[in-house]
Amino acid sequence: MILGYLRTAVPDLPGSMADIPQTTYTRYRRFAYTGDRIAYETPYFAKRSMLTRAVVEMILGNEGMADVIHDLLWSICEETSWVLPAHEDLGPGFETPASVSGRSDGSITSLTRNPDFIDLFAAETGAGLAETIYLIGDCLAPEVVERARQEIECRIFHPYLTYGRQYWWHKGDLNWNAVCNGAVGLAFVRLERDTRRLAAALSMVLEGFDAYLATGFEADGGSLEGVGYWNYGLMYYVALAELLRERTAGGLDLLANPRLIDIARFPLMMSLAPGTYLNFGDADEQIELQPGIAQRLAERMGVIDLMGLILPPDPQRKQDNATARPAISLRDIAWWNAQPRPFPATAQEDACLPDCAMVKFGAQTVQGRPVILAAKAGRNDGHHYHTDIGHFIVNVGGESLLCDPGRGLYTREHFGDQRFRNIFCNSLGHNVPRVGGQLQMPGPKFGGGRPAAGIIIDHGQVGGEKIVEIDFTALYDLPALTRACRKLRLITATGEIWLEDTFEFSGEPVEIEEGFVTWYPVSVSGTTAVIASGQNALTLMIEEPSGGVLTATSLASACRANHREGNLTRLAAGLPSGECCFILHMIPTALSHASDMCSVSQKNLDT
Repeated sequence: MILGYLRTAVPDLPGSMADIPQTTYTRYRRFAYTGDRIAYETPYFAKRSMLTRAVVEMILGNEGMADVIHDLLWSICEETSWVLPAHEDLGPGFETPASVSGRSDGSITSLTRNPDFIDLFAAETGAGLAETIYLIGDCLAPEVVERARQEIECRIFHPYLTYGRQYWWHKGDLNWNAVCNGAVGLAFVRLERDTRRLAAALSMVLEGFDAYLATGFEADGGSLEGVGYWNYGLMYYVALAELLRERTAGGLDLLANPRLIDIARFPLMMSLAPGTYLNFGDADEQIELQPGIAQRLAERMGVIDLMGLILPPDPQRKQDNATARPAISLRDIAWWNAQPRPFPATAQEDACLPDCAMVKFGAQTVQGRPVILAAKAGRNDGHHYHTDIGHFIVNVGGESLLCDPGRGLYTREHFGDQRFRNIFCNSLGHNVPRVGGQLQMPGPKFGGGRPAAGIIIDHGQVGGEKIVEIDFTALYDLPALTRACRKLRLITATGEIWLEDTFEFSGEPVEIEEGFVTWYPVSVSGTTAVIASGQNALTLMIEEPSGGVLTATSLASACRANHREGNLTRLAAGLPSGECCFILHMIPTALSHASDMCSVSQKNLDT
């Protein structure tokens, strides 16, 4: 099944060096000049995807792939840098340069020095080439194999042994730690012949891994980076853990850590429907777990229901760089049994991650359609955070009718001090209010202000209602605002949801505007709006204040700028002057039961 997927996803293999995608200097430098990542990353990852397919074809018996692999290996070795331009660094202890050079004359850059930095994709490239050499090196030209070994030594082994503990990610609390340390460790295990160097490298890897488990996940096992980054980080953690267990005959078993049981359960708690997950922050809503990695983790941790979240790979579902990792694709073939499993009941249960400050509640409509209400408090910091404290998602029948819009386009600005000008990052693009004309306040990371957090005051079930209450006062930089509290109630018998926001001020109340976002078509009429998909609908009705009116604004221009398909719409309700309480009634139904769609003119929002 994996081979069929690769043949569809990577249909063309190069017939000669001229057919290999070109990673040119001008493409590389486009990021520094314009912030564009796509120009260089597209051929970079296409080349590695071709290598993945060719290696799998050869392992499965197609010896005619040898020259294709020769040319791809040679081309990758010819790249001046394996580090992506978006991750270019001056080396250990230095910040990324503001310009393309480390000196005013532009002569000293990462492209003209000996390699001294390793990023995610340099590490993955090293692992992919090392796995290729280890598995089929005897079938390849010795000089190509030796060239690949030399480049791995120069770009991965020497920098890691020399600078590894100085890299900002070495003990980082994010996916970079596990991907970089894990991929580098895998390459060392496969190729390093000097046992002292191997021991030194693995000692550093294990230091990083210890920090990853301790700080990369909250105490409840959840990841504030979301399921997509959970999936990415654990790929190389699990791959190397099992390789070390095999090499030491079980003497070193990193998956014996009981903390990994809660970590393995995380996607079940974040699941909305098959392949669909809660996507707070930069996470994607549609995610495919890496099948071999997920199955092995599920089996080793005894979290068998995790296997029910695995979907067969489908090239029609876009997954970033999924085919560009030979070492991981080979483990999918070896570890995944390709047996379909039903969507697990545990993924449909209520869930609470107290340390992640997230809750998920389930109910049903009167027609029997599943309704999920998920809400978060959280804080304004982290590697992929948005200013979305108090934000919530309403999913009806597998469709998030009130949604989290997901991440914006990854550009230079996305990870800089302009990040929160983007509506996909700031609170304008989330289901939270503006108070006094202000959006929620970013934290220190990405050039924001002071750190602040929301608090889940209460959550649980009382009779036929499931309730969560969130205080998000601290996120608005308004000294006069003394209290901002959101209460959400899910009626279990009908799936109806009641939202009540209350505000208190030390002086005169300021202007308050409630906001809600959806990818689905919207109609509005005064105090009522209907969000409708092809199957489900959600009717929103303002109950208080009496003068509240809903309006709809298209965010189409922001969607285009961020290369997002579809049209995101923001519904807004401005409270009349002096009003400090807002109550919204949300009624999920089958589409045929929703109110008639009425026309509405939408204005473009200047973002």
